[in-house]
Amino acid sequence: MINFIYETKFHLYNEKLFSKLLGFLFKKEKKKIKKINYIFCEDKFLIKINKKFLKKNSYTDVLTFKYSENNIISGEIFISINRIKFNSLKFKNSFYDELKRVIIHAGLHLIGYNDIKKYEKNLMSKKEDFYLFFFKKKNIINKYYV
Repeated sequence: MINFIYETKFHLYNEKLFSKLLGFLFKKEKKKIKKINYIFCEDKFLIKINKKFLKKNSYTDVLTFKYSENNIISGEIFISINRIKFNSLKFKNSFYDELKRVIIHAGLHLIGYNDIKKYEKNLMSKKEDFYLFFFKKKNIINKYYV
């Protein structure tokens, strides 16, 4: 079960499509979804969580809390819409392309991928690009994801 929760005025334009993409991602990675909450919020909301749980006083685009066990994926993902807007301008990317990348990135963290070391970042970036490609090819996802 994938839930989209909004602590901001922003809402996804097509939750069903995002659910299919994530279902495709987890199926391709040989994982099963138990429960994932994607919580969209503002910087103020996310920085409070960052301070409380990670003891960091800095802005971030996403925080992922993983509760997964073996191949069963569960977790909470907090995404700052402010940071997505900022980063889309910084990286000269559209807002929705940046959002898709962050949603995929967080899903990969739930699976167990990390991005601390250079080789981990490279692998995650390749995985993100792979799944972004499929997001653009919606008909492939519809055929593959049942």
